[in-house]
Amino acid sequence: MCELLVGNLESGDRLEALIFSAIYLKWINTGQIPCFEDGGHPRPNRHAEISRLIFRELERIYCMKDTSLQEVLSIRKIHPCLPSFKAEFTASVPLTRIRDVAHWGDIPHDLKLQIKHTIQNKLHRNAGPEDLVATEAMLARITRNPEEYSEAFVEQFKIIHHELKDFSMLGNLTEQLESIKESFDDRSLSALTLFLECKERLDNLEESKDALDKSIDLLLKTAQSLNTLREVIVKGLESSLRNDVPDAAIAMRQKWRLCEIGLEDYSFLLLSRFLNALEVVGGAQQLKENAESKNVSSWNGPLGSLFVGIRQLGLSGWKPEECTAIGNELLAWKEKGLSEKEGSEDGKAVWALRLKATLDRSRRLTEEYSEALPQMFPQKVEMLGKALGIPENSVRTYNEAEIRAGVIFQVSKLCTLLLKAVRSTLGSQGWDVLVPGAAHGTLIQKAIDRWAVVKQILCYLKGAPGDEVTAAGNNIKGVVLLQELPHLSHLGVRAGQEKVIFVICEDDDKIADIQKLNGKCVRHNTTSNFPVKDL
Repeated sequence: MCELLVGNLESGDRLEALIFSAIYLKWINTGQIPCFEDGGHPRPNRHAEISRLIFRELERIYCMKDTSLQEVLSIRKIHPCLPSFKAEFTASVPLTRIRDVAHWGDIPHDLKLQIKHTIQNKLHRNAGPEDLVATEAMLARITRNPEEYSEAFVEQFKIIHHELKDFSMLGNLTEQLESIKESFDDRSLSALTLFLECKERLDNLEESKDALDKSIDLLLKTAQSLNTLREVIVKGLESSLRNDVPDAAIAMRQKWRLCEIGLEDYSFLLLSRFLNALEVVGGAQQLKENAESKNVSSWNGPLGSLFVGIRQLGLSGWKPEECTAIGNELLAWKEKGLSEKEGSEDGKAVWALRLKATLDRSRRLTEEYSEALPQMFPQKVEMLGKALGIPENSVRTYNEAEIRAGVIFQVSKLCTLLLKAVRSTLGSQGWDVLVPGAAHGTLIQKAIDRWAVVKQILCYLKGAPGDEVTAAGNNIKGVVLLQELPHLSHLGVRAGQEKVIFVICEDDDKIADIQKLNGKCVRHNTTSNFPVKDL
């Protein structure tokens, strides 16, 4: 892996090397590719030294001016898969505590042998993510009955487990942030303290109806403090590594990079919780009703959370200038608010149209991201998956999993909710285009997996299936889904990949009109004022 990356970063194959490495290392980290002993004896310090070499090269390319967006995305997927190279792990004989524990005097002989053969030998000959899994299983066993083993032995084994988590860079976000606290200046320390305080309050917040409003406010405050802290860390990572930088400084930079990526991951959770809480208090319908009464203060939270999501994308290197422009628009419209009149125009309509333009711009940003990943990963995932015997389902869903696990997915869902509220406020058409186009065929509603037809089909669905849209092969030319669906949902992504025209329709009157056309030959055109028309 080191030879692949370091040997190709200067060549035209740089992006390909990064993509293949990101895929391979993810499968290593998730256990899809198991690690076995090969007869050699490279101690964990060898892994740490290789990790340091790869990290230096990745950081160098990350900070170059000609680095593409695709390369940045690939590098960010590699970083969390690299083991730590702190001084304790690059020592000539690292992680020796497991050897002492395997020879502990007051534990049964069979337990000693099990520790030696399943953890110690494997760790010192060919360390891998499965060593942490084996250690966690052993820790669960020896702590099951508190009086069975001595406190000293259990405590030492817990330390081993913590060391392996540290080596694998799998500590929780709070632990990771605490580990870089000593390197912060006063301003950075203030941002860190505020975020950790908000996070702790959020973690301890009881879930109840009375706490719902408080949780929405706290979620937004935590997300905003996360934004500030991540901006500080990203700023500290802007300069490239010098050739003469000491190993300790490189190890600290790795911690900073992992904290920065960890904050991005945590923002995904915050936005998800915010969306769930927003739906509980009425979602798009509640926002629409408040706008109708000229009270748009309830929109501040959703718009603020969208600003956080957009900012997170920019900090991750995805079209930062566009993210900044969208963020500035959101802040401007939030500050301007809703007026009774804008010139001779109705203030509510102008406010909604202005906001819709920014939301459409935000959605285009998410769609451009979802279009970029299929150009990067699918073919290489399939090629590498077949060569390494990866389960077919893992290969097939790799691209969608990458989208759905990222902040981009939550931003897409926020856009969907806000656009629905804006359209309702404007009284506009009750349908939304996921995949544009035009086609004609027979409109039917039927269980897709039972179709036995060879002619062109247009279908309408009352529920969102999984892979069924593509299961009928070339038979399906267009889909009208009669329920809400995020643009970057599993079904939406698959339809886009298969070039299947896809429209969401939620307006009751339009739904009734579509159902009247069941069994007829119709035309499906996403540019018309109604998505389905009788031929």
